[in-house]
Amino acid sequence: MTEPKNETPVAVWYFIGATFAGALPNLLFPGLDAWVRVPFILVALVLIFAGFVQLRRETGWGAKPRGDEPPTGSSHDA
Repeated sequence: MTEPKNETPVAVWYFIGATFAGALPNLLFPGLDAWVRVPFILVALVLIFAGFVQLRRETGWGAKPRGDEPPTGSSHDA
């Protein structure tokens, strides 16, 4: 038997967090200097990168069969 797969999407929360991190200083503190806004933008970029890494894990882009090995699946009929 195979283990049940976690179907809860997590990558979308990284992208939502990045949106809030990038927009937060402009919405709450419109008079901030540019040097204070830069860390928020950096956090947003890190969250976007982490979101793409998580999206790759969730979609299985990196799980490609190598060489002549047949792909392993959960079907026992093959």
